[in-house]
Amino acid sequence: MIDFHTHWVPSGLPDLAARAGDPRWPVFDRATGALLINGEAVRSLPPSGWDVQARLDAMDAVGHDRHVLSPVPPLLCDWADPELGTEWANAVNDSLAEVIAGHPDRFSALGTIPVSHPERSVAVMRRARENGLAGIEVATAAMGVEFDALQLREIFTAAADLGLVIFVHPLILGPTSRWTPRISGMPANFGLGRTTDTAIAAARLLFGGVLTQAPTLRVCLAHGGGTFAWALAQMAQMWNDEDQGMTLAQATEPIYTDSVVYQSANLRYLVDALGADHVAFGTDFPFPVQADPAGAILTALDPGESAWVRDATASALLNLRLPPWITPNEGRGQGAALLRRPRGRARPYRRAPLSQPGQLRQLRLSLPAGGGARSARCSRWAGPRPRR
Repeated sequence: MIDFHTHWVPSGLPDLAARAGDPRWPVFDRATGALLINGEAVRSLPPSGWDVQARLDAMDAVGHDRHVLSPVPPLLCDWADPELGTEWANAVNDSLAEVIAGHPDRFSALGTIPVSHPERSVAVMRRARENGLAGIEVATAAMGVEFDALQLREIFTAAADLGLVIFVHPLILGPTSRWTPRISGMPANFGLGRTTDTAIAAARLLFGGVLTQAPTLRVCLAHGGGTFAWALAQMAQMWNDEDQGMTLAQATEPIYTDSVVYQSANLRYLVDALGADHVAFGTDFPFPVQADPAGAILTALDPGESAWVRDATASALLNLRLPPWITPNEGRGQGAALLRRPRGRARPYRRAPLSQPGQLRQLRLSLPAGGGARSARCSRWAGPRPRR
């Protein structure tokens, strides 16, 4: 089993809070496990959040073969100036690279970038790729600048060219939302603020032309994509294939999610909407809100779908060889789906237009030797656009 959504505090980070006299820079206290910003603890982690052996022991205890390490979200400093932001990002990424180099069969890693400074970000991504990182974690905007802004476009095209997956993760630093005063309190901010924030980021990428300009980009949305997948059926009502030049299924092809949705019914819908090959198992380890690491949520899926979510989708995103038990015509559930494609013999891939709810259609998988990140496709939108 691969856990695509886990977090890590890298070692050896510079103390920029002291050097720059700016308490916004994160400071990690290993004695207490507290991550401090502005002198206040914004996260508390057990040793498995920063100690390699403790993490390996935790993985072995629940049967996880590989963890994808991404920075604890408060380490994403999108507000930083170019010089210090670049130094910080390289320090985070270099430390992650050391961890995966020491245990290449157990860890992969997603780094960070000074996202508000595109040219610097591209250079940081190149260095991260050379050091073995598989992708980059970003928040849901670049210090208030949305992801479809033209000045950020080169970040996403460079990620596509480098084969790096972009992991979009919302950032919560307390009970109030960073993007709207209408949401307050931890239950509302955790359950509604961050999920809506993630969906807005995805919509910017989808409708702002980013995914069209970088068609090989792969974007994984944290926490099941927030409310994004649940809005697809309503988006379809306003989508016109001819005006857009593609179906909604084609437009959302680069978008993946993790499985951190906490209830099996939610995962069932997510797989029906996006396809098992577009959902990667995740837990949000090692935080208290982590999903069941044993994968009880996977009981909602049939064995073929479960195999994709447990291992194969993450393997594809990480450019790893697909597990040997995955075969080209395996992995299709038979659940009542909004978005399905027809089962059939191997043939050149052909996308159908949008379907009416309940119309079941499936598509075969066509996997090259070694597995391809973009080649495996399960259930998606198909059929005629419904009338209102």
